[in-house]
Amino acid sequence: MGNHHVRFRGRGRGQSRWEPSPLPDGAEGFEELSIRHSKFAAHRFAHQAAPALTRFADSSPGAFVSGIRAARERIVARSDEDRDAFLRKRGFTRQETAKIIATVLGEEGHPPTSVFDFVQGITAVARAKPHQDARLDLEARAAKLMASVQ
Repeated sequence: MGNHHVRFRGRGRGQSRWEPSPLPDGAEGFEELSIRHSKFAAHRFAHQAAPALTRFADSSPGAFVSGIRAARERIVARSDEDRDAFLRKRGFTRQETAKIIATVLGEEGHPPTSVFDFVQGITAVARAKPHQDARLDLEARAAKLMASVQ
């Protein structure tokens, strides 16, 4: 019996995710606890997991919040040409670029201007992908973009 709890920094949805090892990009604060299923496994799990769970519960979201604030404040595009150039320079195709910009416009009600807007658009487009590999690829690119702010 084992759990892997991984907190992600820079994911557009700002949520914790349960992921198996190996660790994906963006993992921080990873702790692994493995307990063989046996008669006293539940007791050992409670005893060994308690300190980690307490640290997690007491941890501060300050770094995460400051990263989002910095991404919102970093204005990278003011015109349609700037938006296209910003995404194209980072390896997005014309089709992906158009889809990301349209998604932000539709969901947020304004065209993307900040790094945070672009990350939100990229992760929204990723959610619509039917295949996990394609979703993870887009989310990794969004995480890389978010990490560039910090």
